[in-house]
Amino acid sequence: MPDSPIGRPPGTRLGLLNHARRAGSLLLFLSAPLLLATYRVAPVQGASMEPTLHDGQTVCYQALPNSLLMLGRGDLVVFDSPMDPGHRYVKRLVGLPGDELRFEYGLLRVNGLALGLPEGAVDSALVLSTRVPEGCFFALGDHGAVSYDSRRFGAVPLDHLVGRLIYALP
Repeated sequence: MPDSPIGRPPGTRLGLLNHARRAGSLLLFLSAPLLLATYRVAPVQGASMEPTLHDGQTVCYQALPNSLLMLGRGDLVVFDSPMDPGHRYVKRLVGLPGDELRFEYGLLRVNGLALGLPEGAVDSALVLSTRVPEGCFFALGDHGAVSYDSRRFGAVPLDHLVGRLIYALP
């Protein structure tokens, strides 16, 4: 049997480890452009997310297929408008499929538990109860008095979700 370049027979543990390293490096090299291509920047338009985001501020978001997004309540998300095709919104995700939402006394309760939101996100006069339908999410702007969001247009289909906000430039 001929010797391998490092003096061990082919197929030994060290040979398999080298193949695994090469395959991992190749996979990383091939997937890097895909991962980098998922990040987008966009300007914020309007005051609906104040005080968190401001009109004219630039944000960076990660655009991924819904199946790859790992979202939680309170995350800032980017989604296609359900009412105005061609427009995208940045809002705070507050309700996931099946959640029971209750707006009352300036608070939002999700499944009975208060969700911490910026001051002014929920109008103290608003009284509303709703269940988020399967395949949908509920999103709010942080400036409740001016925000056009799920309180007005209802739950948003998950297929309208574009990505998650990663960073807001000052």
